[in-house]
Amino acid sequence: MVPSKSLKTAARRLRDGCMGLFGKPAPTRRPPEAGEVPSVDFLCNVCGKENHRVLLHHVQNREFQSCVHCRSSLRMRAVVHALSVELFGRPLVLPEFPADKTITGLGMSDWEGYATPLAERLAYQNTFYHAHPRLDITDIRDEDCARQRFLISSDVFEHIPVFLLDQAFRNSRRLLNSDGVFIFTVPYVKEGETVEHFPNLHQFDIREIDGKRVLHNVTRDGQHETFENLVFHGGDGMTLEMRMFSESDLLRNLKDAGYRSTRIYTDRVEEYGILWPMDWAVPIAARA
Repeated sequence: MVPSKSLKTAARRLRDGCMGLFGKPAPTRRPPEAGEVPSVDFLCNVCGKENHRVLLHHVQNREFQSCVHCRSSLRMRAVVHALSVELFGRPLVLPEFPADKTITGLGMSDWEGYATPLAERLAYQNTFYHAHPRLDITDIRDEDCARQRFLISSDVFEHIPVFLLDQAFRNSRRLLNSDGVFIFTVPYVKEGETVEHFPNLHQFDIREIDGKRVLHNVTRDGQHETFENLVFHGGDGMTLEMRMFSESDLLRNLKDAGYRSTRIYTDRVEEYGILWPMDWAVPIAARA
């Protein structure tokens, strides 16, 4: 499948973090004067501290670290918001989460800015693919199943090889107990179908040739493929972007994995600086 020009443009802008693609900008607390750059005040729901006169386009950028205190981004604040609503039925700042060690949860390479306070208040453990405590979502143990009240995976599944992707979605559901919830983000677009960058991936490695990283793949039928212009995201381990999801395919993936319901968190929470300028690439909560 060759993605449309509009889909490729949206995907590029999403990767670049330039999120003001749809809709009008969020209103400021007061109309800006002539020549003044719009800014907002907000209470960060991750650290619980006030922010004043933060540039609006920074607050609306999915990846920009717009809290001047803990450096949370829009995505991180939205993840905490979704988790709060799913666990406690209302939006809370993280420092006000009830201290309850009966609430079990796992993170998949979560940002330490919310992972550390979550571990202090809940029976939560952050995990990693290449470090201890380790979790390979494509290969979990039976004894680890049905033990978690929540699982957080923020911008991880776009890096999973295509031949392991369905198993990863199924295992996310297997980790959760009967009332569990999966808080999930990936870069995705609203329209079209998921675009796999390497649809025939089988036996592959990443090599450096003439100072550039390339992917070499041997397909199941023995064909050799080489891909250039790879897109890597920040972080340790396997951070190669394998695909650009679409919303409809994501919802199908979650349903096929056994989730009974999903909620797309387009919530606009001005108080907490959650001002999405679009209705895609936002957190999704999937209920077991």
